[in-house]
Amino acid sequence: MKKFLSILLALTLCMGTVAFAAPVIEATNANTLVVGTPEMNGEFIDGFSGSSYDDSIRTMVHGYCGTVEITAGGEYVMNPNVVKNIEITEDEAGNKTYAFEIFDDLKWSNGNAITAKDYVGALLWKISPKWIEVGATSSVGTGLLGYKDFLDGKIDIFPGAKLIDDYNFSLTIDAAELPYFYETTYVLLEPICIDVYAPGAEIISDEQGTRFNPEYDLKAAMQHVSETERFAPSVACGPYQFLSFENQTVTLEINPYFKGDLDGQKPQIQYVVQKAVNRETDVDAVISGDLDLVWGVIEGKKIEAAKASGTAKLHSYLRAGYGKMSMACDFGATADVNVRWALAYLLDRATVNDYVLGGYGGIVHAQYGYAQWMYDYAGEELDALLVPFNLNIDKANEYLDKTEWLYEADGTTPWDASKATGDGEYFRHNANGERLTINHMGTDANSVTDIIEIQFSANAPLAGIDFIVTKGDFNALLQNFSYGYEMGEDRYLNSVNMASSFDPRFDPYFSWHSDYCGTYYNSCQLSDAELDQIIMDMRAVDPGNNDEYVDLWLKYQKRWQELMPEIPLYSNEYFDI
Repeated sequence: MKKFLSILLALTLCMGTVAFAAPVIEATNANTLVVGTPEMNGEFIDGFSGSSYDDSIRTMVHGYCGTVEITAGGEYVMNPNVVKNIEITEDEAGNKTYAFEIFDDLKWSNGNAITAKDYVGALLWKISPKWIEVGATSSVGTGLLGYKDFLDGKIDIFPGAKLIDDYNFSLTIDAAELPYFYETTYVLLEPICIDVYAPGAEIISDEQGTRFNPEYDLKAAMQHVSETERFAPSVACGPYQFLSFENQTVTLEINPYFKGDLDGQKPQIQYVVQKAVNRETDVDAVISGDLDLVWGVIEGKKIEAAKASGTAKLHSYLRAGYGKMSMACDFGATADVNVRWALAYLLDRATVNDYVLGGYGGIVHAQYGYAQWMYDYAGEELDALLVPFNLNIDKANEYLDKTEWLYEADGTTPWDASKATGDGEYFRHNANGERLTINHMGTDANSVTDIIEIQFSANAPLAGIDFIVTKGDFNALLQNFSYGYEMGEDRYLNSVNMASSFDPRFDPYFSWHSDYCGTYYNSCQLSDAELDQIIMDMRAVDPGNNDEYVDLWLKYQKRWQELMPEIPLYSNEYFDI
């Protein structure tokens, strides 16, 4: 994501408010960059589920103004455009305080000053239990003094932050949360415009801590934001401001008050239009000039077509991420790890890679990507540690023989692998006569979905599995899988195919620890005490102790693979075209 946005800023040097209708914009307009993506959810503030295509809009509108930012090399550093001065102290209890002075020339897209109130207010907003009540989630504030008690509603004054004046505030890390390998991220705060989000609210700060004034109806303000700003942000601090989202098309305009990224770059192109396009023809549209850019292209056929076109330019980079088939670990047949492993052995991942990537990537065996520094550091050791599984019908049946799915349709006659044929008429059942069924969903016009359907149509019947594929848009996929835990009797999905990119802060606590079961963060709803402990051990490594961290990362990858919550398919080379 940052790679794409860096290219965008490079393409685009620094206008006003958003209180007017979006202009009609043509693809050939030199003042406009037209970007094609798959469909967006249309959720453009943090706290709500969204795809990377929503996140690209969030970053352009709300990004680059954090106290801490990420360098091109993936390192977390204090933001030189925001932080004028910082002082770090430690008290007798071991609590560590970061005292920030921010610059007085930061402005919102409406021309109003960005002040310390907007940073501290963002923290109070995102750790409030009321924010969760309106359907949002956040990891902001994790590690700060009093975080859990405040989030749980046990205290109403937050001791981990102090608002000092218009341009000074402090954040205190709880000694119990130290050491932490990514310590700097504990004090990573991005502002929200409190005058817009919570008009009339005051922030009270004293020696006890900080809070919104108690009489203010914060829940009502949050409800309003979840129904308005969530879908149409009215103010921006990033390089662009939001104009509209209509017919799966987002229109953004330059924010004239944006100070620049870490390198001082400002956008140069007046408008950015991001619109949903047919994934089968997106690169063709760039070649023909109907689109200016598509990013994150992985399919070999598209890449070769762009190279041969003579009209398209390509920029490539290894991916800190992976393609995968995610499975529900708390629902239906895939709640059994043996079923998950059986499914893994029913995929010929080499064929998947050839079909999808055409040589621009390779197989991975757990949760890692080729561009991660840990893989560069210990890739050979990791490869020797993991099971290099691939298509093996016999192994799939061995795993299924450890499950409840041992019978024919009568629930008593033992299922016999020798009777299974490719016609899909001989299924495994449990003692209640229930058929072993996997309901899978992938997106339309997606080569990964297509090859998964081809593979399981051929192989699943040989293991007695009724594998059903549904195709739809990405929004439907996310809603039905990521929020499956809320669906009750309407829940039906066991698996989906998608891809994920890793944050430079590789902290699986937020996506795989059982603390996040019952939220969309832990979308597979995996709960494992051993994995939980490894995750917490990784977090507790001293910053800079790379050897110890990598040792634990290897242990984490091994346990993760043993649990097989996702079938890792590939890591690859990305192309922006």
